[in-house]
Amino acid sequence: MKKLFTPILIIVAAVTGLLAQQAPQYSMYVLNPYAFNPARAGTDNSLVATGVYRKQWSDLQGAPETQHFNVHLPLYVIRSGIGMRVENDVIGAHRVTQVVGSYNYQMELGSNTLLSFGVSGGYLLYVLDGAKLRAPEGTYAEPGGAFSHNDQFLPEGNVQAGTAVGEAGVYLQSGRLEAGAAVQPVFAPVLKSGADGNFSLKPERHYIFTAAYRVGWGENLEMYPSVLAKTDSRETQVELSTYFRWRENIFAGASYRGFGAASRDAAVLMAGLKINEKTTLGYAFDLPLSPLKAANRGSHELLLRYNLGKPIGAGKLPPVIYNPRFF
Repeated sequence: MKKLFTPILIIVAAVTGLLAQQAPQYSMYVLNPYAFNPARAGTDNSLVATGVYRKQWSDLQGAPETQHFNVHLPLYVIRSGIGMRVENDVIGAHRVTQVVGSYNYQMELGSNTLLSFGVSGGYLLYVLDGAKLRAPEGTYAEPGGAFSHNDQFLPEGNVQAGTAVGEAGVYLQSGRLEAGAAVQPVFAPVLKSGADGNFSLKPERHYIFTAAYRVGWGENLEMYPSVLAKTDSRETQVELSTYFRWRENIFAGASYRGFGAASRDAAVLMAGLKINEKTTLGYAFDLPLSPLKAANRGSHELLLRYNLGKPIGAGKLPPVIYNPRFF
């Protein structure tokens, strides 16, 4: 049975100006909320740095592979938070790299309610490696021989284009409940490269909604049900998750991503532990449920999170903030 090479179809669409850039997928979104929403920066009341490596659809040629890093902290003196996110997403022959910085303003509404408004700005770079493409009528005498796609729309070397991007979000935390909404990107011009105009790509706007609730079971066990919804106004994907934390040291949980035949994607198992007082290690495995399950062995995600664990600066914001980000 031939391996599916879905990314090659994506690449051809991108070169002819038909594709919208898609946001990367993360299974442990509950442990990395700032990745989706600039309004989350600094709301842990501490400096927090998170790194993620994700290998999606193992054994499927050209499948997505993502590296992600972010860091954020509060600025109490001006009731704000700042952060930075670096993301590199590779699918087959194309790569999207983003570097964005963010700022938010935080308002206290009552004794234990926080409302935050955030914006991000940065740069997106798209790179297409034509040497990884193969066309039905191409000539490929490799290695070191003739190399030609015999197609005017497919480049044989690297093609790249970049653009400025902007994002926005809002976040509400009240007692045990938290919710947020974000737009990625709010704006991003069409990327074009080459005098002939063959290459054109328009980043797609995504609307992202999250919510989580903390449930305490005695002194040692806590449960965190949560939901993540993403839509581009045409297609929508919903993910429901629940994980349990024992004595603030170890956690385990599960998710189900996709409802309905068009969006059903995977069931997720996740677990992790504190490897020291400030550092948490997490791992997630996606069991494939989509039609691609016949061609891959699931997805792997590794997360490393560092939390300084103490306030920075003076004028600490509301002290009663219960949420699943305290790891």
